[in-house]
Amino acid sequence: MTVPPVGSARARLLGVALLSAVMVGIAFPAHAATAADDGQWWYDVYGVEQAHADGWTGEGVKIAVIDSQINPDLPVFADADLTVAPGASCEGAVPSTSELNDSSRHGSTVTALLVGNGAGAGAIRGIVPDASVTFYGTGPLEQCTDSAEAQAAGLSAMLFQIERALDDGAQIISISQGGGAEGLRGTEVIARAVTEGVPIVASVPNRSSEGGGVPNGFRGTVAVNAVDRDANLLIGDLGVPNANPWTTVVAPGSPFSSIGAPGGTWDDSNRTAGSSLATPLVSGILAAAMQKYPDASANQLLQSLIHNTGTEPHELAYDGENGFGYGVASLRSVLAADPSVYDDVNPLLDKPLAQLPTDEEFAAAEASVSASPTPTPSSDGAPEDAGDGSPFGTIIVILAVVGGLVIVGAIILTIVLVRRSKNHAKEQS
Repeated sequence: MTVPPVGSARARLLGVALLSAVMVGIAFPAHAATAADDGQWWYDVYGVEQAHADGWTGEGVKIAVIDSQINPDLPVFADADLTVAPGASCEGAVPSTSELNDSSRHGSTVTALLVGNGAGAGAIRGIVPDASVTFYGTGPLEQCTDSAEAQAAGLSAMLFQIERALDDGAQIISISQGGGAEGLRGTEVIARAVTEGVPIVASVPNRSSEGGGVPNGFRGTVAVNAVDRDANLLIGDLGVPNANPWTTVVAPGSPFSSIGAPGGTWDDSNRTAGSSLATPLVSGILAAAMQKYPDASANQLLQSLIHNTGTEPHELAYDGENGFGYGVASLRSVLAADPSVYDDVNPLLDKPLAQLPTDEEFAAAEASVSASPTPTPSSDGAPEDAGDGSPFGTIIVILAVVGGLVIVGAIILTIVLVRRSKNHAKEQS
């Protein structure tokens, strides 16, 4: 993996000078009023139904969702391939609950945007309903004391769950929350994810007064902001558009249906908005593309994500000043583009303003991955067992097989000769 220097002057970082190129085709296609009224307008705009009809449902792709809490027993998750990893990483919290609170409502809603079936309150349908999702609960990060396990690992509550997801074989990590990077090994975990080719897709803060954060501010990660159905950035706490300079791409995030409502029950729903809702849609785009293009690397899929924004082809350009990043993430455009034409390099390593992980941390992560034993593929694509982990293991196996054949042949030859000898003796008697 080649790591470009931080702040390198690349053509893709032309900013406002190429803003017109980024804005080409940024508006969404026309949509019916009913689609907007039910909080599901993004589903039609993104052409999700057609993508599913073509077979791109995220099947076979493993997505980790890291959020506060979830209610996995809701009707919207019936028949979904959804697992809740045991143990929250905030002390005293639990990852799943039937109690309706801000944490469980948030985690349930963002997960339903991935694998929801449209049942129950909010009628949320997922962008990749056949993906395999594992939910990792942190607990409410704003009141979080890192669990003993997280502290022992030298990680904050969120980073601890990222490492768990990597250990469990996640292919995409979707995070609709922000948290501290406290701990001795925080950036080491991010470097590992980038090196192993596991995209981390994370929301940016919804407040105009805040810049980057964790983990969206790390190099190599996908930072997601939200737009409304007119492709406008949401208004932040300062009364101005939430133009976050750390943004990689934007995606639909308002107005959306929620599961549950404040002060209500799980059978209620209200309209909600924010980058948290846009984040699973970008994760879903990557999952659908991962299913359609299984030979593409994660880096090539990230390249495709930022090259194929909006509804019309355009030159690659980055708009940090106005907060659109590379533009509006597009399911249609990404699925239509062959990612093999792009370099197998993470395009977000020199994202503006980001300083961590360092080049040295990436190099250490790459060395660690390279040092791990890798099965040698056989001619039919199946891994071969090298026995003792060295070429001699294969030689020993071959010699054992040949020796066995020689012994069997000798036995057969002996039997034949004995029988001939007996027959010959009979003929002589």
